[in-house]
Amino acid sequence: MPSTDRPNILLILTDQHRWDTLGCYGAPTCRTPNLDTLASRGVRFDAAYCPTSPCSPSRAALFTGLYPHKNGVPTNGGIVPPGTPNLAESLAGAGYNLGYAGKWHVDDARVPSEYGFAGKDFPGYGQPTVAGIPEGLRYGRRTNRPTPHYGDYLREHGYEHPRVLEAHYGDNPGKQDQEMYALQSGTIDQTFEAMVAAETIDHLRCFAAERRESGKPFFVWANFWGPHTPCLVPEPYYSMYNPADIPPEPSYAETWADKPRVHALYERFWSLSGNGWAGWRELVARYWGYITMLDDLVGRILAELRALGMEENTLVVFSTDHGDQMGAHRMIEKGPFAYEESWRLPLIAAHPACERPGSSCDEFVLLNDLFPTFLEAAGVTPPEVPDNRSILPQVLGRDEPTGRDSVYGAFYAHLFPAPLRFVRTKRHKLVFNQVDMGELYDVVDDPWELHNRFNDPAMAEVKAQLMERLREHMETLEDPILPSFDRIRHVY
Repeated sequence: MPSTDRPNILLILTDQHRWDTLGCYGAPTCRTPNLDTLASRGVRFDAAYCPTSPCSPSRAALFTGLYPHKNGVPTNGGIVPPGTPNLAESLAGAGYNLGYAGKWHVDDARVPSEYGFAGKDFPGYGQPTVAGIPEGLRYGRRTNRPTPHYGDYLREHGYEHPRVLEAHYGDNPGKQDQEMYALQSGTIDQTFEAMVAAETIDHLRCFAAERRESGKPFFVWANFWGPHTPCLVPEPYYSMYNPADIPPEPSYAETWADKPRVHALYERFWSLSGNGWAGWRELVARYWGYITMLDDLVGRILAELRALGMEENTLVVFSTDHGDQMGAHRMIEKGPFAYEESWRLPLIAAHPACERPGSSCDEFVLLNDLFPTFLEAAGVTPPEVPDNRSILPQVLGRDEPTGRDSVYGAFYAHLFPAPLRFVRTKRHKLVFNQVDMGELYDVVDDPWELHNRFNDPAMAEVKAQLMERLREHMETLEDPILPSFDRIRHVY
């Protein structure tokens, strides 16, 4: 059997992916057979969270292991300070080949190749466009360094550039591109997501040959843009799920009574509820179709890893940067709120030396825990910081506690400048909204977080305990919001 002392590492990351859309997490309808198979080979983490919910800050946290106020990227469009320890330079220093494919959105100053990755750079958000999307709605407009890579991929394979055949938007006067879903012409192979899978496979083939010849391990990071909206999917995925069969989200009953005002404003900003759940479920059906399409592409990558004989010495990890409301609380995306749908993650790790394949772990873990975990797996001593901890024992299937009794989430700004911090235990969640009222939920009795009990006298003792626990996290992590919290906590 190949050595697993310094395994190859394959990280597959999606964008804005709800944890409860995977079959292995109990999704009753959305089909993800390849990810389910991956979970059967390793460990499914049932209490995984992002440290922050916007894309770039969360990805930078994974890349550096640090919370956003330390990694230089508190909001989309930040810059990781030079000299900050990161996955690329740490693993390269340990003798790993580095390969990258797809979305970047980590650091606006440096692209993957400038960190030592082989692969094609997509600066900023960098999502390739599809003909038929109005120019003003294209994500690619956000970079001054346009790339030809998607067009090159299509030409090299003899594919026509796909077009949008029918597009659907919400009723926001600004027609936000995130609220769009559309039927895309062509097949799965003409999607930009197929390009990501193809480049990932190219990296695996190249590095597998070198691993066999010299023993040099590799770290390959595959990054899909989806299922982040706009949901641009071809058939059969576009029509794969019948909207009429999709029941309303339990929290679609949200009234925002005794909730921060920004929650209702966020719903109005996206303006997707004008047609009720009948309108929402049309989007959800395409979101699920997108997820199944991505699962098929993940299957291609994993099949190639197996065909190359690398499955037995490769640690494979699947996750996402954050979740998506996708109709929960009548909202979409992530934003100035701390609901589970946005913050809880799917996280699957399949290590060839896993002692309990097909097991689950309900310990609290964070996305930025992958930084020290990968380093430890590679034989590198991670930096000692309070922001993260290695979960390699749990990845190996060992029934060991992480020592974390709660998770700490920090939101700085995204569309609305409404900073928040929260602490989540197994029973409760307390949210400190710096410019609005607080929130307190019993996530066991009220799993959909509909009833804010922050000012409930019966919860006064729980509230006091959680406020103190929140402060401990702030102090340990040197959160710059601490002085503000200390000044107002006693009247909050």
